Amino acid sequence: MVANAADVPNPGLAYLLDAGGPERDFFDGAVLGARSLGFEYLAYLIGVTDPDTGWRYVMTSNYPLAWQQRYLRRGYHGIDPMIRHARDADTPLVWSRELFAAESLAALAQDTLSIGLNHGWVQPLHDASGGFGMLTLARRGGPLDADEIKSKLPMMQWLARVVHQRLFGEFQSWQRNESINRLTERELGCLRLAAEGSTAAEISVITGVGERTVNFHMANAISKLGAANKTHAVALAIRLGLLD
Repeated sequence: MVANAADVPNPGLAYLLDAGGPERDFFDGAVLGARSLGFEYLAYLIGVTDPDTGWRYVMTSNYPLAWQQRYLRRGYHGIDPMIRHARDADTPLVWSRELFAAESLAALAQDTLSIGLNHGWVQPLHDASGGFGMLTLARRGGPLDADEIKSKLPMMQWLARVVHQRLFGEFQSWQRNESINRLTERELGCLRLAAEGSTAAEISVITGVGERTVNFHMANAISKLGAANKTHAVALAIRLGLLD
């Protein structure tokens, strides 16, 4: 589902959706929908909070590959005004070169201009988890006037919702599986014993480690499983077949 961009100096900052699989087929269909609305390019970006970096981004688009790599390599996601808008607002944003007029955005503006991205439209979509999605429709041609926006807005927003529901959901599943795969044997061992009814003190005696260490492993397991508490973590682990 997700692959690090090979040439990003700090790969913790941004990721690319894997190019293969059903998600790519779905995305290609969305691109055709964008073209029917008069846009050459479609991009979808996911932003989720990250305790180490502040934000973690996942993005996919049909922009030229060289541009995608440059965008990630130069860390443009950290200054992109469209991402800043999507993090803070729910309203659509119509953009053009004027949006990148600030001196601090000069390099981003120049690189955007170099591939002919002149005008576009952005729809933020927020999730109850605190993450967000951002659908961008862009083109080389002229600006979007009021009449075009009015006539196409229902279909553009419908496309944004469909893409967000599918790809944000897929990402959440991938993220959860990634966390589950990082459960250590000690964490799984604590979950197994807790599932049998053992308390932290009893697990400490059985495993020969301190009770604080048991609680540390349990807290990690709860976090990785996205559980609310120990009982919830055990129930999830059983349902997922992790304690067999």
